[in-house]
Amino acid sequence: MSLQLEHTILLVDDEQPVVRSLQRLFRKEKYRILTAFSGRDALETILNSDKNISLIISDQRMTDMMGAQFLEKAKTLVPDAIRFLLTGYSDYKDLMDAINKGEIHRYITKPWNDDDLMFQVQKSLEEYELKAENRRLNELTSRQNTELIALNSDLENKIQERTNDIVMKSLALEEANASLERGFLDTIRLLSSLVETLNPKLGSYLSFVGQLSRQIGQELQLDNAELDQIEIAGLIHDIGLLGLPQNMTVKDENDMTDSELTTYKQHPMIGQICLQPVERLDTVGEIIFTHHENFDGTGFPNGIRRDMIPLGARIVHAAADYSMVLRKWPENIAEIRRLTIRYLGHSAQNIDTDDPRVLQTEVAKLILNRWSRSKYDPDIVKKLIYILQKEQDERGTIDEDFFSTQTLSVSLKYLKPGMTLAKEIRTLDGRLLLLRGTVLDDSLISTVRKLNETVQFDGRLEIVVE
Repeated sequence: MSLQLEHTILLVDDEQPVVRSLQRLFRKEKYRILTAFSGRDALETILNSDKNISLIISDQRMTDMMGAQFLEKAKTLVPDAIRFLLTGYSDYKDLMDAINKGEIHRYITKPWNDDDLMFQVQKSLEEYELKAENRRLNELTSRQNTELIALNSDLENKIQERTNDIVMKSLALEEANASLERGFLDTIRLLSSLVETLNPKLGSYLSFVGQLSRQIGQELQLDNAELDQIEIAGLIHDIGLLGLPQNMTVKDENDMTDSELTTYKQHPMIGQICLQPVERLDTVGEIIFTHHENFDGTGFPNGIRRDMIPLGARIVHAAADYSMVLRKWPENIAEIRRLTIRYLGHSAQNIDTDDPRVLQTEVAKLILNRWSRSKYDPDIVKKLIYILQKEQDERGTIDEDFFSTQTLSVSLKYLKPGMTLAKEIRTLDGRLLLLRGTVLDDSLISTVRKLNETVQFDGRLEIVVE
């Protein structure tokens, strides 16, 4: 291996002929030679040298200090230099002292063999270069590792910042979407309230079905998105009936003429068609289209059965038929009993009550159980009966206020932003001002108060109790 570096060798001996002899030996090599004739001079030379010293050759016995002592001091000044000790006698103690304190790499006895000395120097300088290269590579690696750590840290910080930014934007987007969904559902609820103003019996029935359908979905542990779709479907499942005579919207199917029944059976399809322009209502439209399909396949419009019927449609079907008895049947006790016999036979006469609401409730539950597995999904019926029974246990009876929102009558002067109307506001002559479900803000409250000065209406509003 040829040497790659320009090396400086320091020769130290208090006998000048020895130093000169060593100089002549190394002259033919491309070494830079420094000389010193005492240990102190050598230390001074090291301090004043502008080059790194690769190798030191020092005599052991010198007048001012021993070679081992000098090499020990030199090690602190040039710790990477290779150290040779020249000794002309076999003093074991001095030799061990030189090795231990000066940490010499080689010791050479006088007189030396030129070829052997040159070989030892060559090998030692190759070792010096290898160590120097290792140090350089280690320093480079360490520096690069430090830079890499800094880059990684900076990259991690940037990634974290970017991740935080994405998370914040994602949360903002989720909140915006959730707000949009809430606003969309509130709009549907307001539209349902508007239906109630145009056709009170139908609107009340639809509102009841929407709330009851959502509660069944909650008992089935459906997620919020599914619950919203089912509630919307319940609120507008009979939208296809709008435009028909009001008496037909509350008429029992068994009392319809063939022509009326044909028209009536078209309303699921019409309802779905009405929603088709709104892409996000596709699932709702499918529920509306299939909400008259029976569990055993005898329903309409397509006669599908069991799990082929969407879960939302099975829920709305049961909720709607239960609600029909409570909200669409006549309130006359004799008429209720007539319809009860039609649906349940003469055994229904055993229901001993003259309270129309109690009778309707019990009949509705019996109808659900009678046609469980034929018209209705039995699992849905079980959930619905559980809800009804729980409500009955809590209230003592299921009355007109079942599933209705608790309200509070509030004077105009006590209105506050965020309050929700539990009942629409109408003028004394019947004109509609605000729909049920409207959330009041400062502007609306101010307008309502000013309007009351000129357009008279009931000065107390029904507000939802949160």
